[in-house]
Amino acid sequence: MLPESQARLLRLLARFPDELVEAWDVPRELSLPGLSESLGLVRSALHEPLKALEEQGLIQTRNAHVIGGGNRKRSVVHLTPKGRQQASTLVTTAGHSMEVETTDGLHGRENETAQLMSALSEGAAILTGMPGIGKTALIKSLCPPKRYVAMDASMDAQTLVAKWLEIDDPPLDLQTQIEMLSESYTIAVDELQEVHPRHQAGVHALLQGLIDSKVSVIIGVRAPSPFEHHPRWNGAITLSGLDAEASHKLLGNVVDFDTAQGVCEALAGHPLALHLWAPSDTLPEASDAVQSFVEETVLSRLENAGRDDLDSLSAEPRPVKATNIEDLDINHLDEAALLRWPSGLVEVQHLVRNVRRVAWEEPEKIHLKAVERWSKIDDAEARWFEAYHRLMAGEDPTEFIVENQTSILAESAAGATLLEDALHLLPDAHQLRTMAARLALDRAEFSIAESYLSQLDEPNHRLLARLYRSQGNISAANDAERMARASTSRAEAAQIHLSRVAALLDDRLPDEIGALDEVEKDLSKTRIGELEDQQKRSAIVLIAILKHKIAILRRDAKTAAEVRNDLLELAGGEDPLTERLEHMELLLLSEQDSPKRLKAESAMRRLVGRTTETLQRVSLGLSLIQSQARTNPPGALTTLENLQSLPLPMDLPAGRRLDALMWYWRGELEPEKRHVFWREAAQRFRRAECPRAAGSLTEKLHKSL
Repeated sequence: MLPESQARLLRLLARFPDELVEAWDVPRELSLPGLSESLGLVRSALHEPLKALEEQGLIQTRNAHVIGGGNRKRSVVHLTPKGRQQASTLVTTAGHSMEVETTDGLHGRENETAQLMSALSEGAAILTGMPGIGKTALIKSLCPPKRYVAMDASMDAQTLVAKWLEIDDPPLDLQTQIEMLSESYTIAVDELQEVHPRHQAGVHALLQGLIDSKVSVIIGVRAPSPFEHHPRWNGAITLSGLDAEASHKLLGNVVDFDTAQGVCEALAGHPLALHLWAPSDTLPEASDAVQSFVEETVLSRLENAGRDDLDSLSAEPRPVKATNIEDLDINHLDEAALLRWPSGLVEVQHLVRNVRRVAWEEPEKIHLKAVERWSKIDDAEARWFEAYHRLMAGEDPTEFIVENQTSILAESAAGATLLEDALHLLPDAHQLRTMAARLALDRAEFSIAESYLSQLDEPNHRLLARLYRSQGNISAANDAERMARASTSRAEAAQIHLSRVAALLDDRLPDEIGALDEVEKDLSKTRIGELEDQQKRSAIVLIAILKHKIAILRRDAKTAAEVRNDLLELAGGEDPLTERLEHMELLLLSEQDSPKRLKAESAMRRLVGRTTETLQRVSLGLSLIQSQARTNPPGALTTLENLQSLPLPMDLPAGRRLDALMWYWRGELEPEKRHVFWREAAQRFRRAECPRAAGSLTEKLHKSL
């Protein structure tokens, strides 16, 4: 009969199919670090059982690419046919499950597990402890994998909600977030201390809301916990070191109990330190045993090149793709148990990372090397990392950030943290402060935007107008916009005016006519003659489109047709715009439930299907939904689901308005969740500078409740 140390390895390897023996890429679990993590043993404890299994012909090793581990090959382990046969008998006779034995870090954690489960039965549970003490392993043992999220410095509350709910467009509104999460099973957030100060208030408010709502949520955070003094707890559950018996299990059969007890006492039972320990190591005696052990013993094993690679990876502000650090040799770092692999990304163990960062004498040089490395990578995320390292190297990255803002702000939460860091070090960088204010408005963070705008050297009246409108202060917004027009060229002032008229016409809910008299009055004040020559034609077309919209809202078929014919004459024949306008007339001016309306819906459905430009397609689709909502609600819901898969340009006002309308229609078409979707839609109307629509919807929401 095989010893249990060998049997556990066979049972684990038997989970993976024969096809992987010749595969180009294999799961990380088949590498030595992966086997160690899955079995909850230190690396050195695997050497003897692996050697014995190979000598018996039960396993084979080869070099292969590890999924998510970069392009370099590393040693992996497979069962031989003989080994697979042996494993099947083990499962049958011993009754072991074929599931991975995820006991890493759980030796000796029975009491803490019981405490957490007891807390979760009433709602939330908070787990604290120093880096490497085993919080993550314990949390993962109590939570479904898809409901576990580890935070990093690029993530905000929306990112967290998106991962928990497995959706691409999470709600902005806090109450909506909490309500949608209250239907979940146990959820968990780990590494809460990694959240950037820019996003702490939002993340903490979300978690506090979940706590108060008694949602089953596990919160893992390095002490002190921001929630530990909540009246519902005596305090957070704190993980301390393992006892000698648990430490012996973690170290495996490579040492006897007395040796394990000595190692446990010297390293305070710290699981990560035990993983890093080797029998040849000298044990520390200082009170800061774990940190000194890492610095003086573990890292002393690394050659200079290895230490340089460790420092390079320790300088990264968040986990990275292994393919983006191919210049670094991370295999030896992984073999030495110095790395973590959250969600397929890689980073240095936080304890080790913290020890290295404190020891740096010239961090700027490390960041300069990172700038050079990231500058060679051609993707949007690389520009964010490059900008970060430029800043940390002591450069002024303003020009670089402005030139690459599309890439750097592609992930808005990460972009917001970078701008916050830059402004902390460069408080007079008003160009970046303006960018940060605009991004905060895009993210519906109105109080944060207000703070940025208040610190500018000169008022930005256009952004102030946008802020006031989002806050519902229409009078202040109009005053700010007048000041913006007064401080710019006549051509740009005319353009600002026309854009505002278009936005005002759209500031309404479907089936409302909005402020038509005000729109027509402002439209009559438009001065096309003050525009640049190249702007005049597009302005004439826009004015015609607005007049056509007004005619449809007033159900004036004659005027709508006249405007369309004028555009047809201007275009010199049929064109896509006039075709779209004609479809709108047929759809919205025909009698409900009439054969003409049904025919118009079919025609509009075909037009939506062949329209490629996203804004136009979504706009037409929403008009179709407005009609279908009365004649064919299931069809309207299908149309809406199709539109939701289209990526709207959220940096454009039109994109934000259409986005708000889609949430409105979700509430209209799903009455059982109406209050959730309409509350979110109101927040998105505010972000889209539609205070009238937001107010009207809020009033409807209150009436429906």
